[in-house]
Amino acid sequence: MGSLGFKGRESPRNEVLDAQELSRWYAGLALEERLAISRELGPRVRASRPKRDEATLPAVAVGRLVFEQEGPGGPRALHHIKVELWDRDFGSPDDFLGEGFTDPEGYFRVRYDPADAGEGDLPDLEVRFFEPQHSFRPDGQVVETWRRIGSEKGPDDHGGLHHDFGTLKLPYWEYDPSTPLARLLVTEEGTPPTAYAPGRALAMLKAVAPIELVKRRHLLQGKLGQAPGLDRIQADYPEAMTVRMERESPGSTRTDAFFGERLLNGMFSTLMDGDPEAPGDKAAFRLYFPWNAYEQDGDHCLPDVDVRLRLAEGRLLPTRIILGMREPGVKQAGAPVTRRSYTPADGPGWEAAKRMARVSATLETELGNHLGQCHFNVEQYAIAAHRNLRRSPLRWLLMPHLREVVLINHSASGFLVGPKGYITRASALTERSVDTRLLHLMGSYDWKGFAPAPPICESHRYARAANLFWRLLGEHVSAFFAEHAQALAAEWLEVRRFSDDLVAHSAPAFVCRYLRATVPGKPAPWFVRSERMDLDAKVTEPVAKAVSPVTCTDTPQPGELEALQQLCRYVIFFATFRHAWANNLQWDDAGEVLYACLGLRWGKDGALSTEADHDVAPPPEEATEMLWISWMLSKTSYGYLLSNEEADVHPRFVELLRAHAAEFAALGLDIRTVSSRINI
Repeated sequence: MGSLGFKGRESPRNEVLDAQELSRWYAGLALEERLAISRELGPRVRASRPKRDEATLPAVAVGRLVFEQEGPGGPRALHHIKVELWDRDFGSPDDFLGEGFTDPEGYFRVRYDPADAGEGDLPDLEVRFFEPQHSFRPDGQVVETWRRIGSEKGPDDHGGLHHDFGTLKLPYWEYDPSTPLARLLVTEEGTPPTAYAPGRALAMLKAVAPIELVKRRHLLQGKLGQAPGLDRIQADYPEAMTVRMERESPGSTRTDAFFGERLLNGMFSTLMDGDPEAPGDKAAFRLYFPWNAYEQDGDHCLPDVDVRLRLAEGRLLPTRIILGMREPGVKQAGAPVTRRSYTPADGPGWEAAKRMARVSATLETELGNHLGQCHFNVEQYAIAAHRNLRRSPLRWLLMPHLREVVLINHSASGFLVGPKGYITRASALTERSVDTRLLHLMGSYDWKGFAPAPPICESHRYARAANLFWRLLGEHVSAFFAEHAQALAAEWLEVRRFSDDLVAHSAPAFVCRYLRATVPGKPAPWFVRSERMDLDAKVTEPVAKAVSPVTCTDTPQPGELEALQQLCRYVIFFATFRHAWANNLQWDDAGEVLYACLGLRWGKDGALSTEADHDVAPPPEEATEMLWISWMLSKTSYGYLLSNEEADVHPRFVELLRAHAAEFAALGLDIRTVSSRINI
């Protein structure tokens, strides 16, 4: 194989080949090369055997497969895993003896004929475990393949007719016990139980290569005591949208109209609650960021930010910004604050307040809309799905959108958060307060009752695109459930265990003081409920979890198939459209250091000075890292829905989106840029 130019991933005994990678490579070979491969592999192909009645086979191997981590009631069964029994041979191909599947309690039983080990050879037993993989043909038919996930050696030269492998613990999609969030356990010396698609690494390289040397040069200059200024750093990177706009029309990106437009349609796009001080006024809105509730580092200024906005002639304009400022150097959560109110009449003070609000929105987007609501939120569904969905057709619907998220999140755990993470270093939040904020955010996300909020005006392109995508996604999910309703019900045990894992490992429901204003007895007509969990239910549950159960029984009850549809729609929405919107606009909205960053510092003249005061802005090393990250996030392009590179997304959904590409384009979204999963 190596002589023909194929470099597989080496294991101690064999080349482990990715099926799709091998298929693409083989298809590109000339006829002579294909014939050479056939001659080389021919002796290693297992001869077909006549079908035999398993009951007549004389020997049997039994055992039980469980997760490595035990549950509250003891060992947790690994159900519906494919089990193959092999005879290990040294220097020649191993002999296949038989196969079976674990039952709902993890037990397996494989009958075999010892003579299949070869003439004069007693079998050296080994069991191998496999999980299902799938792809779709163009007509929507499923093609199943199997991926090896583990093995266990048995006795050598086994001459008996019965062998019990006992209870085997397999480290398989285990939860990390060190965090209150539902995160995948990856030990220091271990590797995640999945891998990126082959093309993703090349896409990453193409995105980062043009700017990697730029960042390294800046960092080296800093170490040599010759750090470049912010203007030089900005000029060394590709021109961002706001930089281009300022070059073409100075001041255009600092206007009140542009501020409101980006809150509606930019990376910052978020829920627009009504203004509680103007009940019933459908043109008055509020955004609130309660940062003083968290511990801060004392070096950065991160006040509570309360933005009041008004619709006027189809544009959303800020009218007042209230900042709850703590004193410089104060670190504790809930510190005393001085509230300062700014309006457009305040001139430079108003511009400084808008900048502080942009920084606040940027940090909230990275921690909330992006990392929390998309990355970590989807990860909890990915872990539960991989642990439990094997026979259920639900796997075909969900898995294409859950692959790879745990990989990128594992990287983010050290790269973005943690003691040395960029968010920890570049913002006012400490490692502890980042963790607390993420726990609070995860405690507010639930699939039940979710729907994208309606647009507040005609120019609210994000909300209009979100609702269009949500509608089309609903059509796709409904069609899938109609097609597979019987099989979904037949394998409901897997759904039950999927739901149980989700709820058991969900963050505790978190209802902050702001949200508690909406609970029973406190009507809040200004409050947008469609994207938030059922607060009335959560505040009355004794020990409420953020994620609601789909089912509590092994057979579907009335309304539970519909609930499962809603869950699937929710997960796919955040793994695709919502993540794409927050991620793809990073370079547009966070590609200029002086326009938006994760944190402003206390300078000699305080934190509310002009953009000309670089003592307030990020230092050079953080500035170049910020631009590098924003570019990398926006420009790494692999795994698109419409490209469907792995052919694992149902072609019906692909064609449904493609048919509405013009509608999305009219709303400023190229549907071809929406990824099928979170891998960046």
